[in-house]
Amino acid sequence: MADLLDREQVLVTGPVVAELLAGTRDRRRGELWSVLQGLGWAAVDRHTWWLAGTAAAALREQGATVPLTDLVIAAAAVQAGAELWTRDRDFVRVGEAMPALTLYSSADPLALGSPGSTRGSRARVPG
Repeated sequence: MADLLDREQVLVTGPVVAELLAGTRDRRRGELWSVLQGLGWAAVDRHTWWLAGTAAAALREQGATVPLTDLVIAAAAVQAGAELWTRDRDFVRVGEAMPALTLYSSADPLALGSPGSTRGSRARVPG
């Protein structure tokens, strides 16, 4: 992840920022916020909500449910043309309902992604 940060290829989106802030101790929250301000932002607009909602419906039809925040994070990555870096296996299921979603793959054993899923030098949205 450090090399991606150095090359300014990391984006965040609102739900990721909220989750990070919620899980950070009060005394460190301001410092985290300052760091996050230096990252690019994957916006959540009306089309992002459409992508998230239609993926949720498709998953529900298959008998699966995924947290709405995960669907919005995935849709924001798709909208931004970014790969999603995550260790959350829910995103593999989200990718089944949102085919444009690409999970970042690396040699890092903590990264989740399918082999061959990286594409060029696209930005990454942590999820």
